[in-house]
Amino acid sequence: MGSEQQIAFFLRELKDGDAWRRAAAAKGLGRVGRDEHAWMLVAAAGDGAPEVREAVAAGLGRLGVAEAGRTVLPALMGDDDPWVRRRASRAAIRLGLDGPAAVDAYARLLRDPDRHLRINALDGLGALGVPGHAPALVALLGDPDPAVWGRARALLYRLRRDPAVSAEVVRTAEQGADDAHVRALQLLPGEWTERLRDALVTGLRDASAEVRIAVAARLSDVEATRTRDALVGALETERDADVAASLLRGLGRRSEERVTGPATRWLGDAVAGPSAAYALGTAGTRAATVVLRTAVNDPARGGRRRPAGAGRGPALSKGVTLSSPARRRPTARCHGRSGAW
Repeated sequence: MGSEQQIAFFLRELKDGDAWRRAAAAKGLGRVGRDEHAWMLVAAAGDGAPEVREAVAAGLGRLGVAEAGRTVLPALMGDDDPWVRRRASRAAIRLGLDGPAAVDAYARLLRDPDRHLRINALDGLGALGVPGHAPALVALLGDPDPAVWGRARALLYRLRRDPAVSAEVVRTAEQGADDAHVRALQLLPGEWTERLRDALVTGLRDASAEVRIAVAARLSDVEATRTRDALVGALETERDADVAASLLRGLGRRSEERVTGPATRWLGDAVAGPSAAYALGTAGTRAATVVLRTAVNDPARGGRRRPAGAGRGPALSKGVTLSSPARRRPTARCHGRSGAW
């Protein structure tokens, strides 16, 4: 069959065939049709069979007639069938559709239960350089799928100078939940810490250990006495070893003397022990030195249970030496401290 015969056949099938033949005809027109046939596909976009609507979306994307796609693809991106939404959103990206209707359609897909559609929405908005809907976009920082929240974070960084985006990131850093809260904090540079201080102090009591680690890391650079008081108070009641390690590291960098009691309790812990030893060493008090000397000389703490850093690092007193512990949770660090929001 020549191309003209194929086109004539597909046009007949698109009009008179059963559902699957109509779908095959729509796909066929997308492959061999010309620009004018895009409008034949537009006429078929209201077909009652979802497989036909899916094929129409795919065909429009292949034909490359943006004006034809603009008339039906935004509506198909809101179709009840997820496969239709997928094909329509990919076709819209392929055609480079812009304008309010396309942006609104992408914005709706930011909340779609299908992860592929959330990814498509982020790709489409990223191509246009717009947020779509700032609250929905920032909410994706808490998405369980790394392919989703990673794209969302990258797009938010690109759009950081957009007032709506900036305001929503700050709101999430203050009031967000779990992963969204942590990742919003990581996006904000250090100069935001003082403005967020009250929210960060509240976050020290958050139910999520990851949130507590993130806010502890932010607050550890604040000089204010009341902030140190809050960190010490949080350490005294903390029960999670990773969170305790973060608090001990931060207070240790400030040579906080009040860590002696809490650090002693964590000294034998496999996770928080190195940070506890570091904090005791920088505290430099007589009580801290006694605790460290006792721990070093205790046979029960031999081998791996000996405080990490014993025998290394800067001398404290009478031969007791320590080194700063390695960070155990790089994901909890506030990468945004270098600025640029």
